[in-house]
Amino acid sequence: MIILKILLYILLAVLALILVVLITPAGGEFSYIDGKFRYKVKLWIINLMDSEGGGLYGWWKKRKANKKDKPKKPKKEKKPKPVKEKKSKKKKKQREKYEWEKELDDIPVNDPEADMVPAVTEDTDSGAHTETAENSSSGVTAHTDEAPKEDDKKKKDEADDDPFESDDDDKENDEEKKSLSDKVEFLVGIWESAQRPMLKIFKGFKLKDFYIDFIIADEDAYDCALKYGRYSTLIFNGIAFFSQLFTVRLKTIDVRPQFGAAKGRWDTSGKLSFRLGTAVIAGAWFLLTYIFRTFIPDKLRKRKMKKSAARQK
Repeated sequence: MIILKILLYILLAVLALILVVLITPAGGEFSYIDGKFRYKVKLWIINLMDSEGGGLYGWWKKRKANKKDKPKKPKKEKKPKPVKEKKSKKKKKQREKYEWEKELDDIPVNDPEADMVPAVTEDTDSGAHTETAENSSSGVTAHTDEAPKEDDKKKKDEADDDPFESDDDDKENDEEKKSLSDKVEFLVGIWESAQRPMLKIFKGFKLKDFYIDFIIADEDAYDCALKYGRYSTLIFNGIAFFSQLFTVRLKTIDVRPQFGAAKGRWDTSGKLSFRLGTAVIAGAWFLLTYIFRTFIPDKLRKRKMKKSAARQK
């Protein structure tokens, strides 16, 4: 009983951690002010990393660098082992034995069996080879003349004996068309069931306190007016498009021209956040819609088609 209680407590603790991770928002802050880009990545309140080298990632980097800078301990030199006299005596005896055996190997020995082998003449071998070559060439020519005729007759007979070849080709084409139609239906079903869950995921990305302060400058007044018109249309249309996909909460948007100035100003900042729980909810939503909207109705429709086909037969 005690072990079961411990296991239950461990499971509850793991589930609580998973719920905390799913509920807590992960995101960060970004800003581009006075030509300097700054960022900060956070998990709820915990600072994971930032542009100044802080956070958990910066701390881990510094710790790794400190470990490398520490001086390594010098290795102890191993003392050479003293050579024993017994081994040297054994080696001397082995060397004497090898020298004695080498002297025996250098002595020439006559083989009595080598004299008993009869010599083979070249004339007999050449004559045998010529006879066999003539016999083999004559046999090959006889076979080669008859073989192509028999093969041509077999091909003609096979071509005449296949009256149902066109029916098999039609069946294969019908199967390919069915497989393509099934794939297209499968993809269409996935797209229809994934539209709303995908919008749910996109809406989960929240852009808060979005700040824009742009000054569009040019020395020529005409060029400055043209630039102002282009950039203002791009900025406002882009914000309208992104606000449809994501949740955008604006702080201030200020875009204005400055005639006669050489340099402009491009200051922006914002906070981005996302919860992992929204992705899990969207995934469950997609599975349920796919099962009850496309998978089960397709199975029922195929069963009805099979039953109707069986009755007609």
